[in-house]
Amino acid sequence: MLADVMSALVRALSFIALFQAAGVVVFLAIFGRHLELAFDSIRRLGYIAAVVGVVLVALHLSLEAARMAGSLAGVLDSSLQLLVLDSPTSVAATLRIVGLATIAAALVRPGLVSRMQLHCASAGAVLTIAGFLFVGHTADDPDRTALAILLSLHLAAVAFWFGALLPLIVVTRKEHATKAMLITDRFSRIASGWVPCILVAGVVMTALLVHEWAVFAQTYGALLLAKVAAFLLLMLLAALNKWRYAPVLARPAAAVAFQRSVATEYVLICMVLTVTAIMTTFFSPES
Repeated sequence: MLADVMSALVRALSFIALFQAAGVVVFLAIFGRHLELAFDSIRRLGYIAAVVGVVLVALHLSLEAARMAGSLAGVLDSSLQLLVLDSPTSVAATLRIVGLATIAAALVRPGLVSRMQLHCASAGAVLTIAGFLFVGHTADDPDRTALAILLSLHLAAVAFWFGALLPLIVVTRKEHATKAMLITDRFSRIASGWVPCILVAGVVMTALLVHEWAVFAQTYGALLLAKVAAFLLLMLLAALNKWRYAPVLARPAAAVAFQRSVATEYVLICMVLTVTAIMTTFFSPES
């Protein structure tokens, strides 16, 4: 049981790190040319998240042997580790590690990031997200092609949204008010089109995976509904930021309120990622 709990915890932390790293790459690709004072801090955030992500993904992979053995001693069992390395979990972890390492290599040097470095980092972000397509319920389902497309859309939107939150706080703290307002306004306009894809893709995937309403009376269904409730709360916070705080960021009080609201969004999404890690570790739509 301890091995399962540790695996779920490390999995959750790895999700936070890898989505942060991939999201920073997306943020720099879209808004990098508008940044001045905040650029290097955001680059460093992406680099640190990528390095931490590599460590956490590798640690989670090693814990799979412990889960097989039913105890942490399984980490030292070479035969079980070989079984793990010959599984789809290993493929997913390899893609994530290579992707995160590519992001880290592209963002390691202080200062501005060249176009070539940004292209490499973007390729790393794609590999990182692609790792999700090889494991989980969507990979084993008869409708896996449709689910893979929906999951890719879902995860890309999550990376864009989640990965932009800390950079937006940095922007409002370091950039001039007019530039901060320009970036937050553009982010809000893009997010208005992309963020709803998280819910739409999630609902369609649920419809394909869940075949009985009884599932929602079980733990898996309850956690799924909790994620939907958290998403609706996040949308309310996002609307508050867009319509109340972002237009008046030049006012110090509004900037502080915006930063607090965005930080709340960040914590909520971290909680959703943790719930996702728990779901994928312990439960399934058929359980």
